[in-house]
Amino acid sequence: MSNVSFSIKSKLFIAVCLTAAICVSLPLGFAYYLLEADLVADTYHAASERLELAKRFYLKVESDDIEAKVAAVSNMLGKEVAFVSPDGQTVVSTSWSDDGWNISRSEMTAVQENGIFFQVLKDPVDNSENLYSAIKVNIHSGVDDGYLVTEQSLSVLNARMGTVSNVFFWVLPIVALVCYMVIKFVTLQLTISVESMVRTAEAVGQGNYKRRIRTYPDKEFIPLANAINWMAERIDEHVGIITGQKNKIQAVLNGMWDGVMVMDCSCRIQSVNRALIEILPDVENGLNRNPLEVIPSKELQDGCNDVLADEGPEATTVQATLPNGRVYDINIVRSPNTVEPGQGPGAIAVFHDISEIKRLEAVRKDFVANVSHELRTPLTSIKGYAETLLSDPPPPESIQKNFLRTIEKNANHMCKIVDDLLNLSRLEGGIGQGNFISMDPVNALNDAWQACAGLAEKRNIDLITGVEKGKFTVNADPDQLLQLFRNLFENAIKYGPADKPVVVKQCIEADKLKFIIQDEGLGIPAVDQPRIFERFYSVEKFRRNEFGSTGLGLAISRHIVSNHGGEITVQSPPQGRSQGTAFILTLPFKRI
Repeated sequence: MSNVSFSIKSKLFIAVCLTAAICVSLPLGFAYYLLEADLVADTYHAASERLELAKRFYLKVESDDIEAKVAAVSNMLGKEVAFVSPDGQTVVSTSWSDDGWNISRSEMTAVQENGIFFQVLKDPVDNSENLYSAIKVNIHSGVDDGYLVTEQSLSVLNARMGTVSNVFFWVLPIVALVCYMVIKFVTLQLTISVESMVRTAEAVGQGNYKRRIRTYPDKEFIPLANAINWMAERIDEHVGIITGQKNKIQAVLNGMWDGVMVMDCSCRIQSVNRALIEILPDVENGLNRNPLEVIPSKELQDGCNDVLADEGPEATTVQATLPNGRVYDINIVRSPNTVEPGQGPGAIAVFHDISEIKRLEAVRKDFVANVSHELRTPLTSIKGYAETLLSDPPPPESIQKNFLRTIEKNANHMCKIVDDLLNLSRLEGGIGQGNFISMDPVNALNDAWQACAGLAEKRNIDLITGVEKGKFTVNADPDQLLQLFRNLFENAIKYGPADKPVVVKQCIEADKLKFIIQDEGLGIPAVDQPRIFERFYSVEKFRRNEFGSTGLGLAISRHIVSNHGGEITVQSPPQGRSQGTAFILTLPFKRI
């Protein structure tokens, strides 16, 4: 069954109408009862007086004829009067009586005891009510009594009472109408007051926390209006505090380098910070979805499921390689404050980029392997030749000298590797930055080419320069700048083709002095270019021993340029060429 609810207006109308009906009906009903009683009493009293008068008229008429006496009484009274004998037989009849009309034994007894008898009978023809009254009189002196009977219509009495009843029943609708009009006016005022408070409450519910009830309603609603205004002020304050805290947390999250992902109790993504959007641009479109639907990492999904399990750990760490190719440590922590109370805990995942750490670990492993390889080859050669020299019998003197020259060559190569490692270590650690002076970089460039002249002559390689001396100065360490140019020239001579020149260009770009050292060799494959500045990395490892290279020259060159506030890059092939390699370095400068 459906519950029927009434509005306040309907309830008030029903209550007031019932109250008014009760308050009006009780006095009207009582008045109706009293009026009816008075009218009946007056009618009976008038009938009694009329009978007394008829009795007097009857006794004064001097005649022995009963009919004549009754006729005289009727004439004097102006109303038909019937005479009934003591045995109940009608002696003198009227238009309203007949011979069969009589008075019962009980009625006769009532007349004998009280002297007057009243009886109300209905007319079977028109169903009207008539009052019949009788009084006892003497027929003759010393003879049994008879009864004078009169008849009176009660239609006037009933008409009056009907009018009163109609008035009574018409009063109730009029009272109800008046009540409705009054309630309508009262409820209209009430509705205006309530609507003002409802609009304010709705505005606060929709986020307009500054809305207040400015016009105070009826006196009865002032406490409610004050309570709503107070509630709106408290909500405004609390929302302001929550918003401020949320903005601070969001600012902290957006200021983090690490990506952050917030998930609910069903492991669905609820929000992410700016760093994670930069890492994975499509993750912002994956809200309300599982991590596996956005990030192809089973480890992340399994870790989230483990943390959110009923008996799972509070936190776990997984490692995953994301689609951008970088490696991340993902710390997943259970957080009970990410969802509404009672819905279970959520989880927060923090993405920490460890790609550089992994790369450095790989570089370290490669470095150890490369150093071991670089040192093992000459050591093996030295050990083998030394064992041969110490053999019995020893080799001929001419062969011994060749062995010793080989031992010396390998020892020098090992010394060069160690020196380059120490030099690189000092540059990386910032130890012994050198003596920086203002100098012309062209002087260091020319000195470096002179140092490489012997190697260049063997391969018939010339230097073509497009630099002008005496135009610019740089703040640099002369020895380091000389080593920088020498390393680049040696690479160009060793790995460039014989009989082809090395070209050096100079220009100004973005407030930096740029040098371009270019050869016409086969070039460096694109896959190797990002790693050529790593220690011991070589594109053509089989040619390293041919030139006595340690594999540290470009790594040292990069650190020298960095210590001088510049940059070094490689282009292979150079812009506008089909082959060759160009090393481009920039240095801060001053014009002379």
